[in-house]
Amino acid sequence: MRAQVFVVDPHPDVVELLRRALELGDYEVKSASNTASAIVQMERHEFSVALVNLSLPDGDGLRLLRLLKSRDPSLEIILMTGSCPSNATVVEAPEQGAFYFLFKPFDLDEMLTVVANAECRRKLADFE
Repeated sequence: MRAQVFVVDPHPDVVELLRRALELGDYEVKSASNTASAIVQMERHEFSVALVNLSLPDGDGLRLLRLLKSRDPSLEIILMTGSCPSNATVVEAPEQGAFYFLFKPFDLDEMLTVVANAECRRKLADFE
């Protein structure tokens, strides 16, 4: 069974780019463009890894990270940002359970490696 990756980003072109790369990497991909639709998707599906933009139209990625982790503590969340996050965000994100930061524009091979590592960590956590 293919691992499911959840992409939350308000930019359709970014979502499509990630979808294509992830599907070539043999992942199944679902997406949302904001916090509200992300919560609906989380109620319908179980994901191994989530790629979440820090900046969302109806909230921020850290808030969504906390919501997603409260629903599924073993979900591995990779935060994406196109700007330099504040020092507070850099400190808080790992404390809240973020697996990694990807800075846009990022290399797709790097993204696939990070997703694979996050998926591996999720599988290991499922055995504990």
